[in-house]
Amino acid sequence: MKLLTPFIVAVALPAVTICFAAQAAPARSDGPAEPPNVLLIVSDDHQHDALGCAGHPVVKTPNLDRLARTGVRFTHAFCETPICTPSRAAYLTGRSGAANGVTFFGMPIRENTPTWPALLADHGYQTAFIGKWHNMRRFDEYGFDWTANVFDAGMGNYRNPRLIQKAGDKPQVVQGEITQLITDAAVRFLNEPHDKPFFLYVAYTAPHDPREPPPEYERMYDPEKIPLPRNFRPVPEPDPGTLDIRDEKLLPLPRDPAAVRREIAKYYGLITYMDAQIGRILETLDRRGLAGNTLVLFAGDNGLALGAHGLLGKQTLHEEGVRVPMIIRHPRLGISGQTRDALVYLMDMMPTVLEWTNTPIPEGLQGRSLADVYVGRSPAVRDCVFGRYDERQEQLFRSIRTDRYKLIQYLQLDREQLFDLEQDPYEMHDLAGDAGLQDVQRQLRERLLQWRQEQDKLEGK
Repeated sequence: MKLLTPFIVAVALPAVTICFAAQAAPARSDGPAEPPNVLLIVSDDHQHDALGCAGHPVVKTPNLDRLARTGVRFTHAFCETPICTPSRAAYLTGRSGAANGVTFFGMPIRENTPTWPALLADHGYQTAFIGKWHNMRRFDEYGFDWTANVFDAGMGNYRNPRLIQKAGDKPQVVQGEITQLITDAAVRFLNEPHDKPFFLYVAYTAPHDPREPPPEYERMYDPEKIPLPRNFRPVPEPDPGTLDIRDEKLLPLPRDPAAVRREIAKYYGLITYMDAQIGRILETLDRRGLAGNTLVLFAGDNGLALGAHGLLGKQTLHEEGVRVPMIIRHPRLGISGQTRDALVYLMDMMPTVLEWTNTPIPEGLQGRSLADVYVGRSPAVRDCVFGRYDERQEQLFRSIRTDRYKLIQYLQLDREQLFDLEQDPYEMHDLAGDAGLQDVQRQLRERLLQWRQEQDKLEGK
């Protein structure tokens, strides 16, 4: 029970103090006197281990691998809610969905909530946004002053997309492939002269469906040679109540293994093509002499099942839904090619960058700065992470995950699942009700209840 000890100690304390920071630490600078530029790159529906540097046996990501070799890869990064809108709202505000007002698809960020770009703009940064927005209301309301090739929808065709150039414009068809068009705009911005530091947010639509990689990238992966997920199931068990959602209906039930392999092959092709485009951005940083003073952050907004547990989409609190890739490179701190296993959230990126840029950190963030974890001064910033998933006003799932255990509650089914992630990383063996783990399950349930009550307070319930 050695791994459970920190958890048992923490149960006696208020949940919000351990797993969430009520107030971030005062900002301090570990970086150069000259304010660093900030480049945030986000992929869409990217499985946490679909990277060569994560040891993936099939997918090729040489440019992201290079980024990891020159920075730090966070192996246990999570979103709180595994769907685009709330996940993006969380990392843009450093706040949980309950605090920023975005707990499910289609909700705008609560008014007067400080956002990452707005805070940097107030601190003297030029702020730029390119790519998938999907956060309701106009993007200029959140602090961006330079925009191009903005995709203001959840999904769409990769070829000849409808894009917005400036706030207030209507979407217009732009000829080309969207991943390249997003990259073209990012390269154009980086090639412009800058008289102050910049924050550039590049949000790709890849590898979200519909999966349409360029032909040469689709040919890179033979579906017949693609392995199925280790936890593949033809039919989910239990029925999570999300099987009528759009991306779960891309393939019929029971899931046909050959059809799933075809989807995975195209998914990998999109990832490798996006990686090549990210390489163009990184090369531009090098060529322009910007790399030495630019913080680079790469992350996915949520995961994707693609056959795991019988699911196709991301609307699950299994690892496939909530765990995401995250790589951070601070060029002046001398940390290269290392990994960190701390439990972190996407919303931790905001206070981390605010600290590194000496930007005042607002009170009330649930995200925590990862500056000390990045350099190895601290092994962790929390002892657990929580997950939630709702469909409009219907609460479906809640979860708590420690280093070792995960408890998932299916609220509509009045059912729990318990997994020992040390012994069962693919969550294939439900231990709920196991006589030897009754205390563990009870402690997790009590901790999760405390967190749910805290969230209800933040939502004004």
